[in-house]
Amino acid sequence: MISDPITHSIPTQEDVENLLREHILSGVYKPGNWLPSERVLTRELNAQRKTVRSAIATLTEEGLLSREWNCRPVVQSPNQLAQAQPSHDAAPGQVFSPSRLVALVMWHGGAEESPGTAQQRIFWGMNEALGLSGYHGVFMDLGANIGTDDANAEREGTHLQYAIDHDFGGVVFYPYAYDRNHELVKKVAERMPLIVIDRKIPGMDTDFVGLQNKQAMIDAMSYLIGLGHRRIAYVTKNEPINTVQERLQGYLTALHDNFGSDGYEMVLPKPSMLNESWPIFDMVVRLGPHERPTAILCLNDYDAALVARLLESHGLKVPDDVSVIGCDNIIQTLDNGVGLTTLAQPFERIGAEAARLLLRKIKDPSAGPLQVELPPKMVLRGSCKPLSDAPIKAGAV
Repeated sequence: MISDPITHSIPTQEDVENLLREHILSGVYKPGNWLPSERVLTRELNAQRKTVRSAIATLTEEGLLSREWNCRPVVQSPNQLAQAQPSHDAAPGQVFSPSRLVALVMWHGGAEESPGTAQQRIFWGMNEALGLSGYHGVFMDLGANIGTDDANAEREGTHLQYAIDHDFGGVVFYPYAYDRNHELVKKVAERMPLIVIDRKIPGMDTDFVGLQNKQAMIDAMSYLIGLGHRRIAYVTKNEPINTVQERLQGYLTALHDNFGSDGYEMVLPKPSMLNESWPIFDMVVRLGPHERPTAILCLNDYDAALVARLLESHGLKVPDDVSVIGCDNIIQTLDNGVGLTTLAQPFERIGAEAARLLLRKIKDPSAGPLQVELPPKMVLRGSCKPLSDAPIKAGAV
C-alpha cells in the first residue's frame, strides 16, 4: 500500500512515474517482488489506467522494472539496476560505473529538527538536481542515532562498501567518522565520483560542499554586538574538524576586529559525553550579573538547546537573562517555547551543489576537485534580546 498517494485530482504520467520511481528506489517496493497490479495502482493513485500503464512502460525502459509478456512487472535489485542503467553522459575514457543510482550516506537527523531534517532537505535538493539528468538518489541511513566513533566508522564502512559492491554511479558522503575508513574512502573515489559534504576528510583532496563557517560566526557576533552585547561566550567542542575550527576562528576574529585586545574572550569547550558534568559552564553562569556573559554563541543548534536547558537549571531565562544563538537552523524552538535565533545552512542548495559536482565528475573523470562553500543566512527569532537602544541590523529573515 502506498503511504503517500498523489493528491492531484488527475495525476499526469510524469507524476505517476516520479512516485513509482521513488517507491522503487527507496525500497517501498522490494527488489524481486511483483509491482502492484495496474488496477490497484489506478485506485491508489487516483490515476487513469492508461497513465499508469505508460508510466510502467517508461520505468521498464529505465531498467527499474522487468516484465515478461502477459505478466506483472518485477522490481529490480540494486545490482540489476546498476547494470541496467545507460551511460548517457559518459566522456571518452570513462572509467566509472554506468549506474544512474547515487547514494547519500548520512544520518537521518533528530526528532528535534523541524520542519524536515537537514538530511532530508539535502537529499531533496540532491535528488531534484540529479533527476534533471536522469539520475536517482538513494538515501543510505546511518541509523537512529549518532554513535561512538567506532560505531559510526563501522556503519559508514558498511554503506560505502555496499556502494562499491553494487556499482553505484556516485556517492555523496557526510563523514561523521572523519578520521576513519580512509583506505575505503579512497577506494570509493577510484570507482565512482565522491562528493564530501559539511566536514572535510583530513589528508584527502576531494570535491567538497559546505558552509562558510567562519563567516557564519562573524555574522552572529556582529548581530549580537549590534544588540549591545559585549560579554559574549562561545560554546564549542574539542574536535580538529574544519567545521569546528572555522567557526571558532569566526568568533575570535569578530572579537578582535570589534574590541581588539580588550575583547571579552570566553571559550567554553563542551564535554565529549552528554552525561559528563560541565564545571566551567556552571562556574561562569554563577558569576554575578555584571560579570557573566550576557550572550552565548553556540557551535550549533543542538548545543544552543542544551545551553538553554542548563541556564534554566541555574534559574536564568533565555533571553531575559542571557541571549542564546545557534547555527545551522535545524531546531526552531527551545524547550521554554522561545524561538531560537540562528544561522541557517542552505541545505537544499548543498544537496544541489553536491549533485552538480558529481555530474561534472561523471562527464569528466579527470577533472580536479572543487570546493564550494555557501553563505549562511541569519534567522531572527526570540532567543536574543538587545541590551541597549542599538538598532537591529537588517538583512535577517
